[in-house]
Amino acid sequence: MKTLGIITAILVFAGCSAASSDVKGGAQPTAIMPAKGGGDLISEKGDVSGDGKPDVWNFYREQPDPQDPTVKKRVLVKKEADLNFDGRKDIIRLFDDEGVLTREEADLDYDGEIDQVNLYKKGILTEKFIYRGNQQVFIWKFFEDGKLVRLNRDDSGNGRADYCELWYAGEKLSKKGWDKTGDGECDYWENAD
Repeated sequence: MKTLGIITAILVFAGCSAASSDVKGGAQPTAIMPAKGGGDLISEKGDVSGDGKPDVWNFYREQPDPQDPTVKKRVLVKKEADLNFDGRKDIIRLFDDEGVLTREEADLDYDGEIDQVNLYKKGILTEKFIYRGNQQVFIWKFFEDGKLVRLNRDDSGNGRADYCELWYAGEKLSKKGWDKTGDGECDYWENAD
């Protein structure tokens, strides 16, 4: 129960920081780089576990407010969190110049390797890639308006889809398909009912 409380506290700290605030006077897993535009990032660290080591990191950039250039606006560009307190970052979130989520990478099994990458447009989930231990995509999920519309799965490990699902508004499985020719395109379909 204590662990659940600590993880909740990390996610609250990582998630509740304002995406921007006014300050008077700024597919494959990849290495995370600072946001474009250069300049120094302002960092905030938090120790949720109480062990004296940071578990959550927020990175901001100060930039002129478009409404009032005399005011600097602090915009969140990156968040990182160590959920199991082993010193390795388990979740990394990247944000655009307005502080809107664009990418999220997660180490779901705490082995130090990225297991899932989520891509967002205007803060809405559009694609999700789930990786095998060998860093090869195993499942591709595609979303419209944040709802699942298609799932592709690579069962054979050759990097191509062997199985597909079509979803109706992310709520109901509509069709299931299989690649019978080995080209990565599902060519045999069945209704899900």
